[in-house]
Amino acid sequence: MSYTQTAFTGRTGARPISALTRLIEREVATRLESACDIDRNELYRVLDGAKTAIGLSASALETLKHLIGYTRPNDYKGAARPIAWPSNYTLAELGGVTESAIKARLRQLRNLALITMRDAAHGRRRGQRGASGEIVSAYGIDLTPLRARFDELKAAAEAHSAFSRLDKLGRQEIARVRRMVSQALAQAADMRLTGPHWIMLQEAIETVAQQAAMARSSRDAALYERALADLPEIEDQVGQTIDRFMFHDESNASGSKSSPFIHIQTNPCHDSVTALRERSSDRDSPAPIEPDLPVSPSNSTFKTSPIELVEMFPSTAMYVERPRPSWIDLHRATARLRNDLGIRTGTWVDALDKLGADGAAVAIMITAERSARHEIRLTPGAYFAGMVTRAQRGELDLSKSLWGFRTERAALQ
Repeated sequence: MSYTQTAFTGRTGARPISALTRLIEREVATRLESACDIDRNELYRVLDGAKTAIGLSASALETLKHLIGYTRPNDYKGAARPIAWPSNYTLAELGGVTESAIKARLRQLRNLALITMRDAAHGRRRGQRGASGEIVSAYGIDLTPLRARFDELKAAAEAHSAFSRLDKLGRQEIARVRRMVSQALAQAADMRLTGPHWIMLQEAIETVAQQAAMARSSRDAALYERALADLPEIEDQVGQTIDRFMFHDESNASGSKSSPFIHIQTNPCHDSVTALRERSSDRDSPAPIEPDLPVSPSNSTFKTSPIELVEMFPSTAMYVERPRPSWIDLHRATARLRNDLGIRTGTWVDALDKLGADGAAVAIMITAERSARHEIRLTPGAYFAGMVTRAQRGELDLSKSLWGFRTERAALQ
């Protein structure tokens, strides 16, 4: 509410009459007739939630709570009007501030139509309660506008709370997708992959972030939701760009079919493992080696070859194009397989970062096999995400799982 105040030049000693004062009095008289009883304790919570929406400062809210504390629960029921009559000196002592600061706070509360003044003839605040606690007579600070506007304030508090939840979720989702884009760009740079399609990913997430920031500043929930609605499309675009330009069958890091699979990891692969991946004899020699898997909680090790893994996991075999695959072939096959399993790009990127190329490939093969056997209660995506979460906690034991599949296969032969 905004009204032009007309100064009153007469010196009667009384508080000047303003358009805002008259508006509050009319609104209170109209709304109080249909106002329901309210819980005084709930009023504290509603004001905490609505303060930002209505522009109430923390200092003014503190004084308003002190005033509410001078009232009683029954003052907010029936036809009662909650009125408090502490002096400015008393309020200043409670707040640890000067009386001038209290006067400024009261002016803000009046300007926000949260209180009005009920002045006595002598200008002093005073009141009296009956034997049952009801107000018999009172002059001072009238809190009736709080009761008359309770539904409005409650709606503002709920809207603010809903936007806060939306903002928290939005920040998390934008950060998640931005991290996904950053990882994809970092890996593309490491693999010497260039092109406008990589830059477009960065521009897309930054556009969403800017729209969300604008919505946050204006507290526009609809605009915020429209910005967040673009995130799934960006996530799909990241996945499609990765699959098309990073895991393409005819090209890789240096544009050569024989170049090794490259992936940025928090814990880089050992040189010995990398050398084994790069050996040209890998296709012709199925000699078992130990895959580069996360540390096994059970301290178990597992040596295998790509050929054995394809035989152990027939659900993955159809994605492997060569009869005698290499580790790079398994990496590319599982990168494609994760799309058919419905695994989100963000989860796949997290798996590559935490488990490495070998570990992520093995986790995909285990997920696909268990899904084919109908051993997954929810979805393959949820199962795979659970594996990644366990890996982040240091609880995932891929070596032990591989031993289980090998033992099962041996028993069937």
